[in-house]
Amino acid sequence: MMPKRGPIRGLLAASLTLMSLALVHCNDDNQTGGTPTEPQRSGSLSVSIAATPTSGRAPLEVAFTSDVSGGQGRDSYIYSWAFGDGTASSEANPRIRFTNGGAYNVTLRVISGNDAVVSSPVSVRVDGDVRLSCFVEPEEGSAPQTVSFRGEATGGNGQITYLWRFGDGATSSERALDHLYSAPGTYLATLTATSGTASATCADEIRVFGALTPVCKAHSTGPLSVKFNVVPNYCFRGGCTYSWIFGDGSSDGIERPQHVYGAPGTYTATATVKTGGATGSCSITVTVN
Repeated sequence: MMPKRGPIRGLLAASLTLMSLALVHCNDDNQTGGTPTEPQRSGSLSVSIAATPTSGRAPLEVAFTSDVSGGQGRDSYIYSWAFGDGTASSEANPRIRFTNGGAYNVTLRVISGNDAVVSSPVSVRVDGDVRLSCFVEPEEGSAPQTVSFRGEATGGNGQITYLWRFGDGATSSERALDHLYSAPGTYLATLTATSGTASATCADEIRVFGALTPVCKAHSTGPLSVKFNVVPNYCFRGGCTYSWIFGDGSSDGIERPQHVYGAPGTYTATATVKTGGATGSCSITVTVN
């Protein structure tokens, strides 16, 4: 009975070897990826593709797989991938690195003999850095003040959402709009632009003033001579403009004029101050001898 065991052991070893080879072959034919596209056909030739992952932050490495059947057989297939970023590949299952943000529609064209078919596209969304600029005009004014806001964002994955916070409790998802500040105050307006997992924020300070209420001052500097001064409670960054009327029919357009009256008497001088869209005035009575 002992000599019969040798052939049995040899048959068992051969069976295990065949099983191992079958497992290796199975793994090669079933490369995994994302959800495959709907198969596209031309004659007997059929193709579908998949990608893993289909979204992420740049630089993003994506593995593409193809499922091709029919035509004149596997050895006849010619692969032509188009990745939507200007690059291509002739491999059956390429790995591609996307370095820039954007939305890419990837397709595969397969030729086999006289048959050619293009797959349905797989969309790959890559999140790049978001670059953001904000524009605010004006940055200061008197209440009620309407301010124009505009944001310009680039990068990301090509789809960008906006969120303005105006510093007074109001918000907006518009890219560009006008906002009314009804009360005086200093407001920090921010804009956040988001694209996928990437975002950027910019900020600007808005100063809204109340009524412009200048104070007029004067003191005598000699016979019939008076030095006037007007002090506004604020001036915008562009400065204030001034206009004096001295009560004797004469006027001047500076902040601190020196005026000589032609005769003794009591006069009421008025100063008008303007800055931006705000206007205020004050008066003072002087007696000269």
